[in-house]
Amino acid sequence: MDPREEAAHITTDGPLTLGECLRLLRSVPIGQLVYTEDALPAVRPVTFAAPDGEIVIPTGGNPWFERFEGIVVAFEAGSFASLTRSGWTVLAIGQSRLVSGTVGLDGFDDPAYAPWTVASTDYYLVIDIASLQGQRTTLLRPEGDQR
Repeated sequence: MDPREEAAHITTDGPLTLGECLRLLRSVPIGQLVYTEDALPAVRPVTFAAPDGEIVIPTGGNPWFERFEGIVVAFEAGSFASLTRSGWTVLAIGQSRLVSGTVGLDGFDDPAYAPWTVASTDYYLVIDIASLQGQRTTLLRPEGDQR
């Protein structure tokens, strides 16, 4: 059976539990920071980690990230298989803050949640997750689309 036909018989679409959202977030290294710029929606890809109810984004000392101190932002990450167009997406919303080193970071004392080496001089944008929701989904493949 063609993998696309096989995937069509498996129904796994639907909401993810909180635990599944956190596990899946931790399985990918890149997500999208969602914010407003000049009153318009904007998205920027970023590297991140997801320890203990936070999204932690390394800033590399770039002052561009200072604009997010104390504001509410969204963060999205996901993964989709090209062949089946099935996958997942997770959306986190929360207030952001800038921190230096690991001061004020939960979970970075556990190497499983700290995927990079942390120095006391490093700065991070931290999103304290207030809302976390996710979805497994299969994306539409219009008839005749062979991509």
